[in-house]
Formats: sequence, C-alpha cells, structure tokens
Amino acid sequence: MDKKDLNSKDLLLSFLYSPGIDSKINEPIVGRTKLTKMMYLFEKELYSQFFEESIQIKLPIFKPYFFGPFSKQLFEDLSFFEAIGMINASETNIPLSAADQIESSDVFDDIEDEWSETSFDNDNKYELSYKLSQSGEKYVEEKIWIHFSSIQKEKLKTFKSQINKISLDALLRYVYNKYPEDAKKSLIADKYLDKVDN
Repeated sequence: MDKKDLNSKDLLLSFLYSPGIDSKINEPIVGRTKLTKMMYLFEKELYSQFFEESIQIKLPIFKPYFFGPFSKQLFEDLSFFEAIGMINASETNIPLSAADQIESSDVFDDIEDEWSETSFDNDNKYELSYKLSQSGEKYVEEKIWIHFSSIQKEKLKTFKSQINKISLDALLRYVYNKYPEDAKKSLIADKYLDKVDN
C-alpha cells in the first residue's frame, strides 16, 4: 500500500473510534487533558512505528504550558468536531481537573472563531466524556480506519487501553518525569516530578 498521509484531526478521531479496555469501538475518553497527553505520548512513543508502517501523520505542535505539554490546535480540533456533530461530549460526575480549568480559560482568550463557544464552556464543573457520534463512527470507519494495518489497529487499542486505565494523576506523573523539558512551565510540577536527593 502507498504511504497514506493523515493529519492530527484524523488521529483524534481514530483515538476515539479505536477499541479500548472493553474491546468495543468508540470507547469514551474522559477529559481534554487526558486527550492532550494521549496525543503527546503518541508523538513521543508510537509515531515512529506508524511512520515505518506506511502511514505518515502530521501531528499538532505541542508547547510547554501551565500543565505540561499542550496543543491549542488539539483543543480547536475537538471544538470543531463537536460543532459539526462528529464528536459528542457528555458531562461526567468527575470534578473538572485544574489543568482543564486553566488551559480552557486561556484558550478562550485566544480563539476568536465560530467554533469556540461549542467545546470550551467555561461553566463546566465536571470532566466531559468524549466519544464519536453515529456519523463520526461512520466517517472514521469508511475514510480513516481502513488505512491502518491490523498491527497498527492493535497498537492503537493497546495504547488507548493503557491511557483509559490509569488516573489523570498517574498519567501526568508519567509525562512529567519522562519528558521534564515539557513540564518546565507547569504550575504543578512540584506535585508530579519525582524528587532527586543530592
């Protein structure tokens, strides 16, 4: 198969479409922060394997931010897909993380387009659970998922399962300690970075 070029929007939809812990497609992912760190870890730890297996994915730009690596583009992509009805967000009973509260409010200040009101609701008090709508599922199945090999699909499933199994605290601790250069602007680095005795 010729090399297929995908973009970060395709990858976001693929994360949501992929089976996870329960092996059923479209297992929800809870929280924008978890989605952000999932995309970041994909770039750091899985991307090269996908590149070698006939797919090249253009990833969003990540920058060190108040809660570690952050991508404004990912927030905008999520908002866009909610606005056109491909992603559904439902409120959970999990209190909104400090990361989502601060990062969302800062993104609000920067985004001036028609999509900003859809996803970034400053009034949210609880984490949102994201999953594809029926039309989103159909789109990914017909336009994106067919380009992944069975090995790539299995890697995505394993990756999503690992992310969904662990708490946000455990995920942040892993990212901060594995990639401390991207935690340098974090307001909560002391909470997650392991202490080294001199």
